[in-house]
Amino acid sequence: MDGLSASWLTASPPNLRIPNLRRLQAEGSYAEGVQGVYPSVTYPSHATLVTGRLPAEHGIYSNLSSREPGKNTEDWYWFASALKVPTIWDEARRAHLSSAAISWPVTVGAAINWDVPEVWDPKTGAAVDYQYIAKFSTPGLVQEAMAALGPPEPGADDDTVRTRLAAYLLKKYKPNLLLVHLSALDEAEHDHGPQSAEAVATLERLDARVGELLAAIKEAGLQDTTDFFVVSDHGFLPVEREIRPNVLLAKARLLQADAKGAVTGGKISTLASGGAFFIYWPESQNLRAEVDTALKPLRDEGIVWGVLNRQALAEVGAEPAVQMALEAPSGASFSGNAKGEVVRKEREPRGTHGYLPLRQALDASFIAWGPSIKRGVNLHRIPMTAIGPTILKALGIEDPQFGAHPPLDDIFKQGRGMLRP
Repeated sequence: MDGLSASWLTASPPNLRIPNLRRLQAEGSYAEGVQGVYPSVTYPSHATLVTGRLPAEHGIYSNLSSREPGKNTEDWYWFASALKVPTIWDEARRAHLSSAAISWPVTVGAAINWDVPEVWDPKTGAAVDYQYIAKFSTPGLVQEAMAALGPPEPGADDDTVRTRLAAYLLKKYKPNLLLVHLSALDEAEHDHGPQSAEAVATLERLDARVGELLAAIKEAGLQDTTDFFVVSDHGFLPVEREIRPNVLLAKARLLQADAKGAVTGGKISTLASGGAFFIYWPESQNLRAEVDTALKPLRDEGIVWGVLNRQALAEVGAEPAVQMALEAPSGASFSGNAKGEVVRKEREPRGTHGYLPLRQALDASFIAWGPSIKRGVNLHRIPMTAIGPTILKALGIEDPQFGAHPPLDDIFKQGRGMLRP
């Protein structure tokens, strides 16, 4: 559940109605918080969930995949070929188990039996187009499912369609592993702010989708052999200001930009990821002093929470090619625009993420529920790298080389965690 901050489950608004999530949490095991990755954005986080590794190892360093100014700037890390380490679906295949995925990031071309990946045409933006998605899915699967299910009901949001597709796969193919990505909460929090009225309403709708997935498991006759994990990628912070470091870098002639503020070239390149701002330059050139001088106004005015050098970036497992990273203060996010004011006030309340995962509001969620899961185990705070190995154990696969953290053994009943048919 994209954007499901741990606070939704531990310190939620009093009027929040999420009976399915509450039941899973009460009857299963859970964490009070999950420390994620840097930057704390969707694609690197989802890659960590399925590999048990940090971005520096798994190779999905951000949402956007291009590092060349002005070239393929709207391309995301859609393709599984970018992953540098094994995933839980790779492990499942080696164990002769089947897998399925609905809109899971970084799965185009993955070794998944029934795959409807998250992908869109960069020319038209992130609008959902299942005719386009079908080109990258398991051949014939989208057409088959849509023919069986019928067209989406008028006004149905994409998570409703994703849930229907997931239920169809559960009932028809009964995959051993099913990954489902629901994204509407993230969109509501970006547009209106974390725990806004709009976000509350969205999460309540998504709780109903959780109920539909649980019902599909029962209808498929899989309730006695299925563990159900609710995970998320990051939390959120409210945003009131937008910071544009590229304005200063362009002024210092380290970057070039067009009339609209899009970066087209320069000595360096940059990447804005919400609360994080990454800066790159060739290893053969030492441009740190020039960059430091250009960005001095940000530090002088106290509108940078921190600056990470390469050693600090290595310690948090971030992209190895980043030379320097800026961390935004609370209430602010970064933009890649190189024109206009350096700091711009937002017109409406918004939310974002991307910041260092040590900031508590960025904690993600974890609930485990099912026949092999103990009731009432509070794991407190866990690393995101522990989740993939834990799901692998639930599949009955033991691989001590998988992931950077051992499975969360405390959640499993004695002799369970081996649900293979």
